[in-house]
Amino acid sequence: QSFTKTSSCFGICNEKGISKNAPHRQKLKLPHVLQDDGLTTADRQRKQEIDSLLSQALNELTFEERQEQQEMLHGVEATITEETNFVEASLQELDDHLTKIKRDTVYEVAEDMDPGYVGDRSFRVMFLRGNRYDAREAADQMIKFFELKHQLFGKGSLVKDITIDDLDEDDIGCLKTGWIQLAGRDRSGRQIILNLLGLRTDKCTLQNELRMRYYVLMSALESEETQIKGTVPIVYAVGDMKSKVGGNGYYEHMKIAATVNPNHMAGVHSCTDEISEHLRHYNIIAAASMKLRTRYRFHYGSQTECFYQLSTYGIPQSFLPVDPVTNKISIQCHLKWVESRFKMQRRDRPLPSVGPAPIIELISPTENDVLIMGGNKCTNTGNQRLRVIVSELSKAYETGSKETRKDLAACVIHSVHDCAGRFLKQRGLGIWEELNKDQIRKTVTQAFRNSYRRR
Repeated sequence: QSFTKTSSCFGICNEKGISKNAPHRQKLKLPHVLQDDGLTTADRQRKQEIDSLLSQALNELTFEERQEQQEMLHGVEATITEETNFVEASLQELDDHLTKIKRDTVYEVAEDMDPGYVGDRSFRVMFLRGNRYDAREAADQMIKFFELKHQLFGKGSLVKDITIDDLDEDDIGCLKTGWIQLAGRDRSGRQIILNLLGLRTDKCTLQNELRMRYYVLMSALESEETQIKGTVPIVYAVGDMKSKVGGNGYYEHMKIAATVNPNHMAGVHSCTDEISEHLRHYNIIAAASMKLRTRYRFHYGSQTECFYQLSTYGIPQSFLPVDPVTNKISIQCHLKWVESRFKMQRRDRPLPSVGPAPIIELISPTENDVLIMGGNKCTNTGNQRLRVIVSELSKAYETGSKETRKDLAACVIHSVHDCAGRFLKQRGLGIWEELNKDQIRKTVTQAFRNSYRRR
């Protein structure tokens, strides 16, 4: 696999890939995308400290390790094959490590409270996936995970999944700001975690923010695809989205995302048109592991320039929730997702008995739904969003293999669902029916065909 050279690639990639003649541990010079022009002495010092952290991480890796991190960043790493014997052996190794390190920890308290919850197979596999089946690292992370859960939600919540009911009114208010949200998937099927710094408000305490981030990240990990393929956080601070409350709490947020949450971060992208925003990331980078630092990318420029740079890593322009009419950031899609979480929890509760008569639920389309209306072109927001995403991925779909096309179709479907959208077909005047998985796949496949036929 070759990698294209970009302004944010740390000097170890070229148009033909990484040279195999490179020394085993070659000392690398880090060409940072940020320029020194116009920086104060203090800012220039902070920039040098950031460069030093990133350079140190690269220089401590072998050639093979550097190449592995590049493949991970670009979404071309080898897929994990979860053979039964391999998984069982990893689970046993995980249990052995936990036995050695759990004494007098919150993990041990949780295990005494409910060994079934702590020892649940799918729960433990999630930590193995998040650490690429490194059982020792997964065990260390489980210890930290329960310590954090205790700090954020208390002892009574240690052995239960955190739901939206566990968030208080201030936490919910913080969630609804939309400054942290799920924003579809990249072209490798990895979940994009969007951080819109301009929506961050000083009305939320750091505790509110951390509880909210925990909830969003664990919601993303309900998907096995996300557990396996990982996530791609994007910190976006361009134009109106620059932070209005400074960089307080960045370290704590990164600690949850990168070291405590069982979430494999395939790469981290920071976008801004003002250098000072990048300089606030020192604490974030300092909190990251050496390998994760090598997958940290700065993108400096306008929205269009950042879009282009992100596209070289397989991140579609549609990740940013821009209203097609006003061309401004919109959180409506995120609010629909929050609403769907409330509805999902209500559905999980037992309904009161209403007798033997069946209950027929009439479906009312929303602006985020994709509406199929017998060949007629629909201008609903969900349909417009679908056409934009399909148009962006159309060339890759047309030239891709059968497996690639399958992955791209799944990417589009996830993008619609992540915006709380459904695929609805009109069966009669005012009567709508939700399509099943096979029907949805055929609809998206046809959308791709229509897109490249129009080119």
